[in-house]
Amino acid sequence: MISLKNINKSFGKKVVLKGINLTILEKDRIAFVGKNGSGKSTLLKIIAGLLEPDEGTVEKPKGLKIAYFPQEIPLEEQKKTGEDFLAQKLLLKKNEIRGQVGSLFQKLEFAEKDLKKKIKELSGGEKSKILLMLILKSPADIFLLDEPTNNLDLRGLVLLEQFIASSQKGFFIVSHDRKLLNRFAKSVVEMDDQSQGINIYRNLNFNQYLLEKRNKEVRAQENYENYIEEKRRLEKTIRLKKQEAKNMQKGPAKPRDKDKYVVGFKKDRSKKIASQASSIEKKLERMEEIEKPRRPLPLNLKFNLIEKSGDIVFRLNGPEINLEINYGNRVVIIGPNGGGKSTLLKILLGLKIDNNYSVHTGSNLKIGYLPQEIQFDEDDVVVDYFLKEVGLDESNSRRILARFGFFENEINSKISEISPGQRSRLILATIMARPINCLILDEPSNHLDPEAVDRLESAMREFKGTIIMVSHDRYLIDQINASRTLLLEKGQIREIKNYHEYERSIISAGDYS
Repeated sequence: MISLKNINKSFGKKVVLKGINLTILEKDRIAFVGKNGSGKSTLLKIIAGLLEPDEGTVEKPKGLKIAYFPQEIPLEEQKKTGEDFLAQKLLLKKNEIRGQVGSLFQKLEFAEKDLKKKIKELSGGEKSKILLMLILKSPADIFLLDEPTNNLDLRGLVLLEQFIASSQKGFFIVSHDRKLLNRFAKSVVEMDDQSQGINIYRNLNFNQYLLEKRNKEVRAQENYENYIEEKRRLEKTIRLKKQEAKNMQKGPAKPRDKDKYVVGFKKDRSKKIASQASSIEKKLERMEEIEKPRRPLPLNLKFNLIEKSGDIVFRLNGPEINLEINYGNRVVIIGPNGGGKSTLLKILLGLKIDNNYSVHTGSNLKIGYLPQEIQFDEDDVVVDYFLKEVGLDESNSRRILARFGFFENEINSKISEISPGQRSRLILATIMARPINCLILDEPSNHLDPEAVDRLESAMREFKGTIIMVSHDRYLIDQINASRTLLLEKGQIREIKNYHEYERSIISAGDYS
């Protein structure tokens, strides 16, 4: 059992965690959710003992093994070869790696020879599979998994899900993969990016959490509206009572009101009404104040569609792959990691030259591109990068960035210092600020929080231009109404009915025990 007591953490003037109290049991299966940059990774590192809190304590039994797996292999570690990295992390000699993880190479379709390469030379999916091998071979009692499904193909997802399903260990998981969370989460912990605290939803699966969260927001709004209505009613009653008492204290309006009995009655009545007003005022003062529910600026994700491009958007011809994509197609490209999906997109975009292929690009094509791995200069600052990319004035740039969750603290941060999810939001903001008629997205849901993915799905459904998307996010694929599904494996590309057809074939053919 791990017990967090009153954990506080700040970086400079920015408060990230405040008053965190949480208990994680040995067989807990907890989904850990929250907006990008809200402090999830920071809390995971504190639980793992990799980061010290400013205040508070982390209590755990002696001998409890906790394993933390980050979103990305640190850049310094990526300079190593895969076999050096695995040997170091698994405390093995290089010639012992095959005996420990050799069975996983076939299950994951990971070429053993690729372990000789430096990790930075591998695809995003291959890097994720190296981390997955560590997860599957870890002797930990509690697993802290920060976006373990990022870039994983179906084989990797199936293996991870079966590992969790058969394990008797505890799991504290950050993930955008809603199918994974729906299947395994038994409780949900939510980061509150405004209070820097957490909300705990015990004994609820992920779908139940979403429903309870919506119901909680509705109840909070109703309670606030009832409070305001009652407060206004009491304030109005007080005003009327005071005015009535004041009117009675005025001089006699008619001759008969000079009667001393009438005058006495009015004085008594005035005092009584004034006393009632005073009593109601005290009641108003005793009312518990209810704050207006905080509604952060919504993530305003809407792509700016301009006039259509030519009817043929891309035509690719080569020895193994021939492909034509027409205007308005909504294309999903799936397949195993390392199979060339990201490379295919880069060839279409002209970012990678392959003399074996010729590419025809349609007329009037305006592209918005979100890469799988986002590259920046080390010293790039959020607002300066955005200004450079979109050519807007600073006032409009700040307004757009605020809609994507970048406020004063964040816009002047170095991009290298913000979370991977915030980097994805930044690229989406630059795409949104430009006129486009073609979206090319490489694993767009990687690193994004649930709200951002939800808004991305809506924006993609509304976009009437051409969409080409590489993704393994099963829920996202279901939501965007793809018109074509292309399977790229073993250097060949073919059109299939839908993602589920591929999913069934992989599960039925594979040995994942």
